[in-house]
Amino acid sequence: DAPAPVARKDLTGALPDCPATVWSAEGIDIDNLPKVAETAPLVVDAAELSESLRGAEAAYFAERRDEIMGQLERHGAILFRNFELMKDAEGFREFYESLQLNPCLDPIHTSGLREMVGKKDAVYEAVNKPSLAQHFVGLHNESTFVKTAKFGAFVCFKPATEGGGEFLIADGAKIVNDMDKDVLRRLYEDKVRISVSNLDLNFVEALGGAKQWAKDGLQDMVLKMIAPKFDMDLEMIYGTDGSNPNRLQAIEHAQSPINRHPVTGQPVWFCNMHNHSRYLRDRRPCTVPEVGMTDVYKGDLSKISPEDVDHVNEVCERNIVRVLMQKGDAILLDNYRVLHGRDVFKGERNHAVTWFESQGEPLRREDASADKPDDFMNNLI
Repeated sequence: DAPAPVARKDLTGALPDCPATVWSAEGIDIDNLPKVAETAPLVVDAAELSESLRGAEAAYFAERRDEIMGQLERHGAILFRNFELMKDAEGFREFYESLQLNPCLDPIHTSGLREMVGKKDAVYEAVNKPSLAQHFVGLHNESTFVKTAKFGAFVCFKPATEGGGEFLIADGAKIVNDMDKDVLRRLYEDKVRISVSNLDLNFVEALGGAKQWAKDGLQDMVLKMIAPKFDMDLEMIYGTDGSNPNRLQAIEHAQSPINRHPVTGQPVWFCNMHNHSRYLRDRRPCTVPEVGMTDVYKGDLSKISPEDVDHVNEVCERNIVRVLMQKGDAILLDNYRVLHGRDVFKGERNHAVTWFESQGEPLRREDASADKPDDFMNNLI
């Protein structure tokens, strides 16, 4: 008789919060960055493996778990091609459980910006909505100043039916090594701040003498009632972009654009400027409404020069590896080392992602009994 299928726990509502970002950014020697020995992605193609793999893919991953995780640490990302197992959410879960990867919530789970489409298997949608098909998703780590997933696994359940939608990856260790030292030093010393949202409160102009009172009250209300839903340690500031004194911007605290990898110590580009820069978004396909338009500033909230942003963009683009994933293909990535993005597409597309807090043993948390982020914004949206 065939073995009975393994009953898997329903993970709906059971995932731990995304772990805290591990920062080690002090004292990095810009002029003496260590060389990068191996880079992303390593390709593992089932078509090049033994016929005995057929029907035993989960066992293949389990038997080679340590080898695969070692390869991931060296390369930063692994592309698994032509496997049958990962063609649906259940098989995808079997894949990541074979590697003993422990899923967690997305770092901005509470924002409602990424829908969880397979709750029982911890699977999030990966920006497939038709309204965002012609929006270019720039390179970024799945990270905020306060939360970062350790690993991520992206899977293709259906490639874009009318073309495009390539998955983009770039090695943050190579990016930081390829940058002009003066530009890199300037950004490192100045630090960066990321603006994640805009609220144009132009109606306050009609309030006459009560205008400033209203602005102060709205700023306080947004900070206390709305900003916590994004769980990003935001500051609410008026008029930073210079376009409108009544524009209330939600801005992350100053952070280093370079971080040391928490395991290897390798300095990596750990900054979402390529995705969040308004200067770059205005020069490529972008369908995000003004309320969701992002930007990046220096740590003192002054503007980063276009020349420096252009240089960051050029180095990031030079290091991008474009992957047109087919059904069942999966990319396992080290979220501290490798940045990811997505090109524009036409038609229907179904890619998904699961984020992981750890591999092997689940993280031990001092606040394990604390309330986890709720689904209010996800359910509302």
